[in-house]
Amino acid sequence: MISQRRKQNQSGQKLIEFALVALLFITLLMGSFVAGMNLIRSIEANQTCRDLTDMYIHGSDFSTYSMQQLAQRLATGLNLQIGGGFSGNSAANTGNGGNTLITVSEIMWVGSTTSPDCLAVGANNCTNQNSFVFLQQLQFGNGTLNSTSPSSLGNPNTSAISSSGVLANPITDAGARLPNPGQTNMQNLWQTTSNGQAPLQDGQVTYVVELYSQSPDLNLGSFSGSGVYARYFF
Repeated sequence: MISQRRKQNQSGQKLIEFALVALLFITLLMGSFVAGMNLIRSIEANQTCRDLTDMYIHGSDFSTYSMQQLAQRLATGLNLQIGGGFSGNSAANTGNGGNTLITVSEIMWVGSTTSPDCLAVGANNCTNQNSFVFLQQLQFGNGTLNSTSPSSLGNPNTSAISSSGVLANPITDAGARLPNPGQTNMQNLWQTTSNGQAPLQDGQVTYVVELYSQSPDLNLGSFSGSGVYARYFF
């Protein structure tokens, strides 16, 4: 009788225990799903970014619509959307659709006033001595993401830039110089011998592609994908 009364008093206890445990595991499952999907997206973003940088250093002109279409195909799964077809070149083919923004930059180091690049324009005219400058920058994709994830290099602050994003006077135009903190970060990264590397010399160029992709589809309650960022130097 005592055992029977105990069973009656405990009826439903297992159901409550299961509900509590299920609540915990469902939360863990949701978190694992979001983290896992974000990891997959990060791998895809890194691979796409690396491929685009490799193409860029080998002469691909991403200011043309055909090359932006190719980038769109490479970025399958990242929802990269580009503006309607255009002929010629476009340095800023951005809109407010899609989840991805791509920034393509060509950067050069300008040496001291005695370096060949400065001497070519005259030492007194070498505005951008001992600085990194933009030779080219262009963007395509969702331009509204600039506010969420701006280029780590900054942007040229000059109107002397062509439709293909090429700067006219990178040595003498102060607007071609990388702004801070991009300038400081690049100098800390490249103009150092602390890790055994040789600093860049006057006129040496590096090619950079940055890719940011937001993850609005990975929002499950309090769990959300924060977006992924990739950057490659060649």
